[in-house]
Amino acid sequence: MPLTKNTAGHMYALTVFTPVIADRLSRLEATLANLPRRPSPVARLGATGFARFVIVPDFVSDASQPAPESLPSPYLLFSATFDGTLDGYLNDLCRELAAEAQEIWGCCMGAPQPACGTALKAYLQHNQIQTGLFFSAYPDADVATVTAALSLRAQTIALAIRGQGMAPEELRQAFLEEFPR
Repeated sequence: MPLTKNTAGHMYALTVFTPVIADRLSRLEATLANLPRRPSPVARLGATGFARFVIVPDFVSDASQPAPESLPSPYLLFSATFDGTLDGYLNDLCRELAAEAQEIWGCCMGAPQPACGTALKAYLQHNQIQTGLFFSAYPDADVATVTAALSLRAQTIALAIRGQGMAPEELRQAFLEEFPR
């Protein structure tokens, strides 16, 4: 598939940059620190290939810049790559991550209160930054295909470990049981 803004293959890259309310920064940091890691709440969105939240306190300045730049406040960066359309993904995010979204974007300037539903979707779209270039490890494979391949890999490795020291016929039988035709 051709490369266009926000896409590589059939993967879409979403980048949202929202200003954080100064007196809610610690609350946001605590919320993000306490999100479960395995599985991530974003994993409930089956189309997600990769997602992350990052608090950006300010720009980094160096001598090569013509003039220093600063952010007026810390910003929350949300980045995700997923299968499907932006509209469908944001609908799923607002429905499936309603509690987390309220805790996260509820700390951001201009976010609807409560930060949920179609108002949150509009807010995220308004704060979206176009992703001109990104790389997808598997641009032509959907998330379900990659997940299935990783599962098969784990299953194969587990059999290889269990099979060490097995007699050839015993290994063959274990293989046929593990991978029936």
